[in-house]
Amino acid sequence: MKSNQSAASVIEKHEQNAAWGRRFVAFLYEGLLLAAVLLIAVGIFQGLIQLFAGISPEAFSGLVWVRVLSGVWLLAVCFAYFGWCWTRGQTLAMMTWRMRIAPRAGQLSWGMAAVRFAIASVFYLPLLPLWVLAIYHPEAKLWAWLGTVWFFVPWLFACFDADKQLLQDRIAKTRIANSKPKK
Repeated sequence: MKSNQSAASVIEKHEQNAAWGRRFVAFLYEGLLLAAVLLIAVGIFQGLIQLFAGISPEAFSGLVWVRVLSGVWLLAVCFAYFGWCWTRGQTLAMMTWRMRIAPRAGQLSWGMAAVRFAIASVFYLPLLPLWVLAIYHPEAKLWAWLGTVWFFVPWLFACFDADKQLLQDRIAKTRIANSKPKK
């Protein structure tokens, strides 16, 4: 009887939402992993542009179409990375911190991943460009600080959410839950 109770409590523990601290540390760790993925993606993009268009890396900054295409490429790489990981249950950072992304019902689809990615992008993507702008144009620091507040809106939303889920999880009908430890 006691082994059945302990097995039930282990199963129940893994169905609980992941703790805030672990979610935030995994989020920061995910940023480091994503930086590595994007560095590789930039190298591939620049190599392909040089190979097929004959444009030197020095000329990249002067051509608007190359910068726009680069931004679209990086956004597509980010979605491919997150979508692939999420539809399989977890990213490397989530695996490290023993968390998984779970749909509220059924299996997590690419559509749910797209919704989650789009909502998260609206809040997280503007932060870095706004602070880079503020470095070169100090009069834009107010926008950088407003971007920082905007960045934390999903986390503030979670404070008032009944299940303590981030805004992108609530809208995409997903949640971040504990995962089972490896045996």
